[in-house]
Amino acid sequence: MTHSPTYWMRLGLSAALLSLAACGEAGGARAPSVANSGSFPLADAADTSETPLDAALLMPEEERAVLIASQVAAGAALARAGEADDAAEHLRLAISEVKPGGLTRLVESGLEPDLFDAAAEALTSDAALDEIDAKLVAVEENVSFLRANASGKASDLIALLIKRCQKAYEAGVSLNNRVEDPIAYQDAYGYAFVAQDLAAGLASENASGLQLELKLLVLMWPANGPVSGDVPAPPMTFLSQISRVETELSTIQ
Repeated sequence: MTHSPTYWMRLGLSAALLSLAACGEAGGARAPSVANSGSFPLADAADTSETPLDAALLMPEEERAVLIASQVAAGAALARAGEADDAAEHLRLAISEVKPGGLTRLVESGLEPDLFDAAAEALTSDAALDEIDAKLVAVEENVSFLRANASGKASDLIALLIKRCQKAYEAGVSLNNRVEDPIAYQDAYGYAFVAQDLAAGLASENASGLQLELKLLVLMWPANGPVSGDVPAPPMTFLSQISRVETELSTIQ
């Protein structure tokens, strides 16, 4: 299903009404849990001008884990929507910095890069659909295991993902509402999807508002993910929803 401009006008109004309704309700629908980055920024670190450090070593393990998970979320959605080449690209991006040895800690925590390679290879070959799905499930299970070992504070990880989501969407969708960079547009979906999954596990009594806003954020894409040919949400509509997510997130940090 593709989205028309009229759809986005209606969704914007619906999002506003649902947000207002959520303010007066206790509890809320929990986002579905799933298993799941592009370029990764450096965390704050000391001056490295004398001895260059691997960027992966400067980012906390739990942050790397959710960013890898985001690439897998995007890749799995695309694979199951029949967009194998883009799906394989996201699986490769997820571990693109593992092979030089920069993510030793993640491998020690359970990451299995060979599973990603096998799934990407199956997607771009003549492998049977059941074989592809089995390899995707293996990757998703591996990422779930990695995330459990990496742990981390959910609200902080959601904040990271929402910032990444906004930047990726701005890079992927132009102001005249065209997908200019499909991979960035797909990345944004992965970040939003994993943020929704993290929010589903929050026990805070204030979490229902955040869960609702993240659900609405994910609904900015079609039900089957960031597929090609869809009319993307207008950037201003998207940014308004990001703002609502951040407002709700601020109440539980």
